Amino acid sequence: MAKRKAARLHAADRPRPNQMAQPLLDAVVRSSAAHATLDVEPLLAALRLGALDDHLEQLATIINDRIAALNAIDELRAASRLHVGDRVHLGHNLRPQYLHGKPATIIARDGEKWIVRLDEPVGRFTNADLRLRAIQLEPVR
Repeated sequence: MAKRKAARLHAADRPRPNQMAQPLLDAVVRSSAAHATLDVEPLLAALRLGALDDHLEQLATIINDRIAALNAIDELRAASRLHVGDRVHLGHNLRPQYLHGKPATIIARDGEKWIVRLDEPVGRFTNADLRLRAIQLEPVR
């Protein structure tokens, strides 16, 4: 006796990803409307299910803009703590790695960058002056 194949759902009968994710998206809207702590899990689930595929480029633009804004805020905060003549250590967020933690003195500001002079030349930095962003410098307290 031959086995019968299970009936397949036609494309029109199958639930679409956005239909499956609608309850998840509704949960995000409800929680944000009440000014409660935003639960991002429903939004992430909707993304994984593909419910927001038509909006991925817009989401990516919004996310990238937000990350850039947060980075700019971090840079402004870091710059507000620095002054010409301050002693600093080079941060652990720059390359080459042999510069991490090296002591230096701020000698000038050039636009958004700070020019620092290393206490001792190291590696390929024989003139010992570097142009760095404020977020790459740690003030010595």
